[in-house]
Formats: sequence, structure tokens, C-alpha cells
Amino acid sequence: MGLFVAVEGIDHSGKTTLVESLCQMLTGRGMAVGQCKEPTSAPIGSLLRSLAVEEPACPAALALLSAADRHHQQLTLRALLREARVVIADRYYLSGLAYHHADGIDPAFYAACAAGIQMPDVYLYLEVPVAVAATRVNRPPDSRWETAEFTSRLQDAYHTCLRLLRDQHADIVVLDAQQPAPDVLAAASAVIEDRLSALTSTRNAA
Repeated sequence: MGLFVAVEGIDHSGKTTLVESLCQMLTGRGMAVGQCKEPTSAPIGSLLRSLAVEEPACPAALALLSAADRHHQQLTLRALLREARVVIADRYYLSGLAYHHADGIDPAFYAACAAGIQMPDVYLYLEVPVAVAATRVNRPPDSRWETAEFTSRLQDAYHTCLRLLRDQHADIVVLDAQQPAPDVLAAASAVIEDRLSALTSTRNAA
């Protein structure tokens, strides 16, 4: 099985830029790399995206769709993990947990909906203040997730959910996403190289 890396963080924290850069860099080093993204472009993910722009929205329905979208991609994800040395997700479980917690959903409920899913080997959390992230976009919010009212609650929700995952012994690395993109890439690359080395050592010992 390949190393499963989830890149997480608020909107405009630099997730997509980092994921694409990591994939290019690792592929350039001759590694087989898989990539996935949430919400997916599959029917459930597309429905979630469409409902997120409607008002009034039902937070419980959106949370259930988010969890269902993740379950629906499990066969594809596990196939990628069998074929690739590294699989990198642009958002995964932590983002779902945090966004829906900020929307009023109990994290314990959302966690129960995640029973049986493949969890990441390591989370790369891009830490950036909401005000800084907001300067990186010059268009109106494209969903309820980007409104000022929602994003004002989001960072606290992430920090709550990070504590919950740490209590479950998840491997979480916080990266300063206010740094220039090349510095963030270098830090993320070092983490992945370290985890790959540890994974190889474990397999050799077995």
C-alpha cells in the first residue's frame, strides 16, 4: 500500500497549489503518484457542491452527503493506494469534520458516518489566518463555505477537530502557509520523504 497524504486547510490556504506541486515533484523523482480531491466530481460530490450554493441549506444533509461522497470513492482510493507509492488528497476527512462542525454538526456524529473509511497516514494542515486567505481571492463567495459569516467560525472548528484527531493519535503536521509556496513545498516534501522512509523500514523489518 502506498503512503496516503491528506492536505487540509481553509479555503485559499494553498492546498491545491501544494498538491499539484507535490505530485509534479514526486513524479519527477520517478515515483508513481495518485491524486484525489474532495468533494469529488462524482454524482454525490456534485450534488453536495450544488446544494452548498442554495439557501436555506440543511447542514445535516450536507454533512451526510459529504460522508457519502467519501465512502463512494473508497474503492477508487484503495486501488490508487495499491498502485502508487504516494496518494495525495486535496481535502479529506479533517476538512469534512471541520467544515461541518463549523456548520453546527457534532463531530461525533460526523465521525460515526466515517466508520470504515481509509484514513490518511499523515495530515498536512496548512495554517493561515482567515484574513490572509481572504486576500488571495478577488471574486465573490461561490458557496456558503466561503461567506464571511461562515469562515469566521472555521479556523476554531479546525483547531477543535485537530485536537480530536491528535487524541486519536493521528499523524498531523502543521505547516505555516503564510510562507512562500516554494518553502511550503520544501517542508511538505521533507515530511513525505520522512514518512516514506519510515514506511520502508517497517516493511523491511516485517
